[in-house]
Amino acid sequence: MSKTNFEAITAGVQGLGRFLRSLPIIEAPWDTEFQKRYCSGCAAENCDACPNERFRNNPEWWLSLEADSGVAL
Repeated sequence: MSKTNFEAITAGVQGLGRFLRSLPIIEAPWDTEFQKRYCSGCAAENCDACPNERFRNNPEWWLSLEADSGVAL
């Protein structure tokens, strides 16, 4: 039996992360949180040398954070 789009998106963090990453948006809550957590203390000369590249533009790590009532969704 095939899944609906909803079932595929909500089946787990990876499916939801892939879906969110595919949306053509300029700035998302995970971008703001990434900049706050990683960019503010980064010693890299430019973003091409980002030591946290696996988190940049990737909502999967953000989905694992504890919910914060101050996060605008």
